[in-house]
Amino acid sequence: MLHQLKYLDLSNLKNQISEWISLYNQTDSDKKIVFISYGCLDQRCKVFSIASADIQKLQKKINNFLEKIFLKDKRYLAYIKLDIVTQIEKNSWTDVTNDISNQKHNNHFRKGISFDKDFNICFLEQEIYGNAIIRGISYDQKNFIDQNNLNNAIKKKYPSIKKELEISKIKDVWLFETKSVFYENGKFIKLQSGGCENGVRFIDRNDKSHIKEIINKNAKFLSNQLLEDGKFIYGYFPAFDNEIKSYNTIRHCTSIYSLLETFEIEENNQYWPKIHLAIEYSIKNFFKLIDEDTAHMIDGNDNNHEIKLGANAAAILMLTKYQEITKNKKYLEYAEKIANGILQMIDKTGKTTHVLEYPSLSIKEKFRIVYYDGEAALALLRLYQLNNNKVLLDTVKLMFDNFISNSYEKYHDHWLSYCTNELTVVCPEVKYYQFGINNYLNHMDFIKNRKTVYATFLEMMMSAYKMVKRLNIQGHENLFKSSKFEELKSLIQLRAEFQRTGFFYPEVAMYMKTPKSILNSFYVRHDRFRARIDDQEHNLSGYIAYYLHFKD
Repeated sequence: MLHQLKYLDLSNLKNQISEWISLYNQTDSDKKIVFISYGCLDQRCKVFSIASADIQKLQKKINNFLEKIFLKDKRYLAYIKLDIVTQIEKNSWTDVTNDISNQKHNNHFRKGISFDKDFNICFLEQEIYGNAIIRGISYDQKNFIDQNNLNNAIKKKYPSIKKELEISKIKDVWLFETKSVFYENGKFIKLQSGGCENGVRFIDRNDKSHIKEIINKNAKFLSNQLLEDGKFIYGYFPAFDNEIKSYNTIRHCTSIYSLLETFEIEENNQYWPKIHLAIEYSIKNFFKLIDEDTAHMIDGNDNNHEIKLGANAAAILMLTKYQEITKNKKYLEYAEKIANGILQMIDKTGKTTHVLEYPSLSIKEKFRIVYYDGEAALALLRLYQLNNNKVLLDTVKLMFDNFISNSYEKYHDHWLSYCTNELTVVCPEVKYYQFGINNYLNHMDFIKNRKTVYATFLEMMMSAYKMVKRLNIQGHENLFKSSKFEELKSLIQLRAEFQRTGFFYPEVAMYMKTPKSILNSFYVRHDRFRARIDDQEHNLSGYIAYYLHFKD
């Protein structure tokens, strides 16, 4: 709940600003530049910059500005963030645009830009992306400066400036970095500066209570995306609050699965009506009986339905998780019929078919994406643990023989890590343990150096972590030594912390068009800050496993 600023709070804020500003009271006479970002849930924040060489005058200007906003409309002080410029560097516009377009990952240019040396037209890094001044058409196309978006942002921020910028005529710009704080619950929270963590709050390294808070806030966000008919709002591109209009059976089911998982952290009975609606929506719209014992989940639009192995698996994961949490068997029959559908998509050697036409059931694609195989194996294993149907376990073993003989560990798939962990509980054979170790071992350097939030990394590593912990207990000393367990633990800590750079804290969400749409969601920076339901699902599942099971 946002803190409603009162006059005493304003006085407290001013005192804290005084203490914060004093940290930068250097002896030189350089001009100090401070950005005040302020706003509310309903609209993009406003940003005002103040400059002075005299620290006392600077503070007075800031206080006067806040007083003015408070008296005019205190709603706009629901969010307050302060940035002070710490570094300024003059660069040629050509070099800057080349740097922007040649970033390894989109939207990872992390500096503010002033279009003149006096900071008369300037934007924080967060403003630049919130207004899509730097943008890409999609995640796999290079970033560029959007001249229309730049000039629209200038008009809104600087209404007295009538002349538009022509980016082809810009010669030099001034790049800058800042140190920043965010005002929350009557105190300043320090934010990180520079690199991928720029603008994200500091927390204590082992602060699991904060991870729990993130889980609960994101669970609430995800539940709020469920509409009255049980369908999700699929996601947003938040710079201009554009809803993502497509839909997907797999992501519908796995998002409900992750929402159910949150009950392992904290029971939220207010979610049940929406969860039931969402499960019923999936049965009504996607579940198709083929015969009295067999069913499939369909995906696609009205003109092009298909059956995905992954959609069948996702539905079983959702339904079995529901039974695990509630002890209610009301959906067991549905899960068993879908499992029979999966069995028909697996041959006698354990090889799968990924996509069928519907309603003909003819093969559409033998292989589409590796995720489907691990997801299907996990789904069958989860169902086996509820109904003890040995056919399901035998099929999973057959699938694993195929995975091992075809070196599936090269895919480093999180679903395979989930399944290997659970298979080694039921069948603690060395070959399965070895496969599970190989699935992450050669991927550790890549994970360590990856500079984008990739939520499935944490899922994969936490499943491996749970599996490897059992090795020592069961006396597999050589396997345990080969697992690089201490390195795995360090990497889990690293990614659990890094993953927060993809969470819409208020200090990040406030720069988007409608902060309340995406506050407390997870997002993918390199794909237009996309906040889609599966982005919530993967982050939730990884963090839940981390919170429940990780011990440093």
